[in-house]
Amino acid sequence: MSRLGRENRAVPPRTLSLTLRLALGFSVAFAAMALVVVGVQVLLAERFGHLVTQMSMKGQTQDIFDGFVLDASQRVIGVTLPPGDAVGFDDFFANLKFRVLDDSGQVVASSEPDRRSLLPERDIADQPGFFGIVRFDERDFFVGAWQRTVHGQSYVLQLARSDRFEVLAREAVTPTIVETVALLGTLSALIFAVAGALAVRSVLRPIRIAERAARDVGGRNLAARLPVEDMPTEILPLVEAFNDVLQRLERAFQEQERFIANAAHELKTPLALARARIEGGLANEESRTRLLQDLDTMARQVQQLLQLAQVADSKALQLSQVNPVEVAREVLNQLAFKADRADITLHLVEPGVNVLLQADEAALFILLRNLVENAIEFSPAGADVRLQIDRTGINVEDHGPGVPVEHRVQVFERFWRAPGQTRPGSGLGLALAHEISLAHGWSLCCDEAPGGGALFSISWQPGG
Repeated sequence: MSRLGRENRAVPPRTLSLTLRLALGFSVAFAAMALVVVGVQVLLAERFGHLVTQMSMKGQTQDIFDGFVLDASQRVIGVTLPPGDAVGFDDFFANLKFRVLDDSGQVVASSEPDRRSLLPERDIADQPGFFGIVRFDERDFFVGAWQRTVHGQSYVLQLARSDRFEVLAREAVTPTIVETVALLGTLSALIFAVAGALAVRSVLRPIRIAERAARDVGGRNLAARLPVEDMPTEILPLVEAFNDVLQRLERAFQEQERFIANAAHELKTPLALARARIEGGLANEESRTRLLQDLDTMARQVQQLLQLAQVADSKALQLSQVNPVEVAREVLNQLAFKADRADITLHLVEPGVNVLLQADEAALFILLRNLVENAIEFSPAGADVRLQIDRTGINVEDHGPGVPVEHRVQVFERFWRAPGQTRPGSGLGLALAHEISLAHGWSLCCDEAPGGGALFSISWQPGG
């Protein structure tokens, strides 16, 4: 590639690392949560400010009730507050007041010399439980009234708090709260981000270990596997699945190596013989015939190798609606001459109903031809070969020596030939038939025929 071509190559945009993404995400989530909390607090203060004030004032009444001073007749004559509470009523008398009234409406105790009722327009019987804003001395006060019985005598406590008192408190406290919240929020966000980054690094450490192990896997090192020790449960299924892929690749690579070695071995002998005959000269017709036979053998092996390569990928199949009976007839017609020469009778048993398959017609033809041709080669003279089709599969049955039980799985391996086998052949025909079956999702198995011999059965789901 030219320098210009390399310079014009599109560079993928850089993206944030997962650690940084999660750290930023945690920080944003924390900030959003803080804003929500502050917003809720502001909303509550605006919507329920009066309720909060009422609850706060009600809490103050307990100290006032506890500070009642009684005379000899057990009647309230004043209030003595703890020093901390008294300061509030003394220093903020203009904004914080209380009155204690007896059941006649007479003020018996007051936070200041002024002994006027804070609710002059309300009858004493209607005051308990009241809370609201009252205009008093040209100013607005939050005023509440609570009732208490002391030694059988009923008293009403009026407590008033100026809205100015609340405003001053807010002005004094709010900036401190805002600064504190901002400082703590910033520190919390930083701590949260750092802790999140450290946590993510800890989580990603097994992935980095698996990544380094994956880099060691190569064409000559397919036996390597990713470590599964100390892997988190969320990552372990991915690692195990990857190891399964490596195992299948290793097995496929080993099969490919054996396939290449076997193919080279099978082609080496006929090539050497053909070369020797050519170098020695074709002295007679017999030498010419043998050379042609060797060439035909090599051509057949090459053709089967090509077919094996084609059907190995199921996506390469050209599927369509196929009538297997019609394909079977073509196969038997093509092999009729070979069967006649071997004195073998071919029979086709057709189904009673119309059967259609979703299949590659050419591949199905090769599959049936290999099975029938194999049956012809292993059948004695005068025997029958039967090809039977029904809704669930196809059976090819012969009356030859059959396949021993211990070899019924190996018979579908590439280049495999039974011990002591002297018949010509490359051992690819049944392997090719098996590959075609697998590519279509069918099953091909070998069994013993009812009358003796071999029975090869192709099975599929009805309608498939």
